[in-house]
Amino acid sequence: MSDIFICYSKTDASIANQLVEHLQKEGWSVFIDRKTPVGRRWHREIETELRAAKAVVVLWSEKSCESDYVLDEAEHGKRKDILFPAFIESVEYPYGFGRIQAANLIDWGNNAEHAGLTELLDSLRQHLNDHALESTVAKQPKPAQQTTKPKFTPSETFRDPLKAGGEGPQMVVIPAGHFLMGSPSNESGRRNSEGPQHEVQITKPFAMGVYAITFDDYDLFCKNIRQEKPDAKGWGREKHPAINVSWHDAQAYCTWLSEQTGRCYQLPSEAAWEYACRAGTSTPYYFGENISKDQANFARNLGQTTPVGSYPANSFGLYDMHGNVWEWCQDTWHNNYENAPLDGFSWEDGKSQARVLRGGSWYGFPDFVRSAAHYGNDPDFGDYGIGFRVLCSSPIE
Repeated sequence: MSDIFICYSKTDASIANQLVEHLQKEGWSVFIDRKTPVGRRWHREIETELRAAKAVVVLWSEKSCESDYVLDEAEHGKRKDILFPAFIESVEYPYGFGRIQAANLIDWGNNAEHAGLTELLDSLRQHLNDHALESTVAKQPKPAQQTTKPKFTPSETFRDPLKAGGEGPQMVVIPAGHFLMGSPSNESGRRNSEGPQHEVQITKPFAMGVYAITFDDYDLFCKNIRQEKPDAKGWGREKHPAINVSWHDAQAYCTWLSEQTGRCYQLPSEAAWEYACRAGTSTPYYFGENISKDQANFARNLGQTTPVGSYPANSFGLYDMHGNVWEWCQDTWHNNYENAPLDGFSWEDGKSQARVLRGGSWYGFPDFVRSAAHYGNDPDFGDYGIGFRVLCSSPIE
């Protein structure tokens, strides 16, 4: 993620690119949307960058003042009090932005000594240096009796406190180990994408969400960043798994959760997900060769999601790994496991833009809720059968 997010009209790209060069000379990383088409096909990635930015620089011109995209991005920076406006044309302030002091770059001409550029850079230096100082202070070790982050051992559960108040999702530490990923050729319901089977080595313990992210978890995130909450279909919120979330939505939640807790939260790799799901088993389900409707929510048995933890957990203490909601993983989709990594990390090369989903859902039939079952979908897609679960890569040192 970048230090500075630039919002501007495409007609002002030349000036925007010149400004980026000056900002990068200061040692700052800068996000500028050079490739995204007008239709904002990659709007979720833009949202992720915007939320993570420490400063938002908006270039006011006749075109940018009329652009809904620019105004929305600038409004986000204004709400977070990290907006740094600059006029590049002689125009009136857009409505709602008149009280924020703006740098004057109207006659800049890419002059490094220009007073308006100097004013903008000085303001950004002070803001970003203060931000870096706050981060440094936050990361400094505390006295022994107040360790920054407690250490955990396999099978131990924890919930990290959030800066915004409350606690993060309940996590359980999964031990290191190895397993055969994928399904054998004779497994009922198997698809070619589940092979060839290959041994994966998980070299370090990690923590996995005991449950899929619930509406309690996700609604707190939405409230904190002032984002509209996803539709729950009238099935209930609170302890029900969050649904109608895209892969990009899940990524944004992980970024926010990491910032809130000081730990590294992310979507699980497909390998880590299957390892955690199997929990030492090699059968189609962690219950054995077969699965019943007393063990999981699947096959449209109830016609909707159920509150997390309504069915038995596996031996690692994870609930609902079979059924209830499909869960996003970090990996891009591949048609099979030829040349797949053997170290448990996510597999993100290849030409596909689709991302992997695991675990099946409340409407999936038995074949689709097996430990090895998976499919790929567009990262912008979300529906009433899709949610996610998080992984924490730093529960122990």
